[in-house]
Amino acid sequence: LTDDPEFNAFGSCETSQENGGGSNSCTYVSLKQRIPTYSKYGFIIGLGAKEYSVIGNSLRKGDLKGAVPYLLTEPSQPPPPSVDALLKMVLFASGMLTSPNYSGPSKRLLVARFYANEVGFAVEEIKDAIDAQDQQRAIAAWEFGKDSWNSYFQIVNDSISVKVGDKFEPIV
Repeated sequence: LTDDPEFNAFGSCETSQENGGGSNSCTYVSLKQRIPTYSKYGFIIGLGAKEYSVIGNSLRKGDLKGAVPYLLTEPSQPPPPSVDALLKMVLFASGMLTSPNYSGPSKRLLVARFYANEVGFAVEEIKDAIDAQDQQRAIAAWEFGKDSWNSYFQIVNDSISVKVGDKFEPIV
């Protein structure tokens, strides 16, 4: 997906076509914005992905009850990382993919939010399948969520340089 706006609030966007790839001043997100965003949300998103992987292992073994602690929130406790990561994924994408030079959301940001919502849908489907004691449905929902996690990572990893932090590893 490529965003290539021509104008912003300050006038026309500066573009370059150096080295075969172009950059657009209206879509540039500075390191000063990306580094704090990564430090705030990167850890919990990575932890949520690891716990989501553990959920998949439990479901494949037929241990539906083993997945419950990674999905359900106790009233007086913080949500488990696999659930807490959902909001953090949206905030992370907003910080990493929103340029202060362009007022509209980028296509990449909208697609990243879509995949975060799909992960949320998968988590709810897994909960419903566990309540119904339907292992096949739970595994299918987990696979759907895994694809959504990996698609999200593919989009946001492009914005993570060595100076920002480590790229997210796909869930296998």
